[in-house]
Amino acid sequence: MKKNNHKPTGSSASTLTDGTIVSWHWGPGAVEAVDWSAWDSFLDTVTCKSAFLESRMLRSLLMASDRSIAAVQWMRECDLIGLACIEDTMAESVNLESHVQSERSWFALINKFLHSRNGRFQFRVRVVGTVLGSGEHGQCWSPAVSAAEARLLLTETVFQAHCLDGEQVPSVVMLKDQPIRNNARRKVQHPGWIPLEFDPEMLFHINPEWNDFGDYIHGLKTKPRTKIKRIMTLSSDFAIRTLSAGELTLRCDDLIALYQQVYERSGFRLGSLHAEELLTSKAQWGDDFVVTVYELEGELKGFQCAYIGREETEAFFVGFDPELRKTHAIYQRMLVEFICLGIERKSKRINMGRTALEIKSSVGALPRRLMCEVRFRNPLFQAIVGRYTQGYNPVALSLRQPWKADAHAFEAHSEI
Repeated sequence: MKKNNHKPTGSSASTLTDGTIVSWHWGPGAVEAVDWSAWDSFLDTVTCKSAFLESRMLRSLLMASDRSIAAVQWMRECDLIGLACIEDTMAESVNLESHVQSERSWFALINKFLHSRNGRFQFRVRVVGTVLGSGEHGQCWSPAVSAAEARLLLTETVFQAHCLDGEQVPSVVMLKDQPIRNNARRKVQHPGWIPLEFDPEMLFHINPEWNDFGDYIHGLKTKPRTKIKRIMTLSSDFAIRTLSAGELTLRCDDLIALYQQVYERSGFRLGSLHAEELLTSKAQWGDDFVVTVYELEGELKGFQCAYIGREETEAFFVGFDPELRKTHAIYQRMLVEFICLGIERKSKRINMGRTALEIKSSVGALPRRLMCEVRFRNPLFQAIVGRYTQGYNPVALSLRQPWKADAHAFEAHSEI
């Protein structure tokens, strides 16, 4: 595994303008420095139920040697009032036009200029939130802290720690991911932050009355139900099984090789999965980190992994032989297996991420629009990017509608 020789480690603290103390804990040392009992107790008192903010997730991420991650806490009068996961990483755009569209001619010209050299545009970014996950995973605040106050504290914080272990703070911060509700327009919500919208997150809502796969397909219309049965037929030759911790240790490099086949096809990349994260996740999550492999005639052809959180199943990453997508419906079968896992573990919903939107909608996932926000240290860049991003919108979606009219999914999906 490739090591990052400049990975920040250690802890630092400072006092903000209003007297709030903010502490940063980077790398493996944070595993011992943070009071994780207090961290999880704080999560129990708020509405945030993100699996990516649980202490076992933060510990697994902090121990990964390839990533620069900090557990951040805000304290006021010895009370914890906010926490966040913050990561410094590399963003890479390969084909931005496949994700956004614009009616303004200058957008295409600027996009071509940015991607002119070898078709790629790269920049370092500080991300408030989990780089490899989609959804409201970035920050969590006490109910006593208003949204406006929280943003002021965050804004004053994010460009701190200019040089920890010799690593310069990126000049741009991205805040992931805030829901856009009621079909509202994307707009500035906080002064100094630029709103961006890409593809939505796909959510699969689980009926609490379901007990098995049969209950799920009963809620689908006839044609989608027939398609699900065809997926099961095409994928029936796979031997599908869950890896133990020992097997994962032996096979993790093979899994990453399969993941790279999917990763290299993506148009916008924010960080990457490494073998070490699979191992640290299994060590911290145990049976709540489920890695499933697909074998065909004894050969490994695909894998998927999921975190089972307090209320949600996070359908994390998959890797597979692309040639089997049509012939054996391997990716579609993985989506079905995520659904079966969520039903088995009594989750309220499955977070399926923001790729392959049409296919995910065909098995019953519904879209939730998400807005990222960015802020630049340089005011000139801030003004230019603010102007540049006004002219685009996400590519128009073509999604399936597989559910019967009285299905639980519509009632549970507040975003519709």
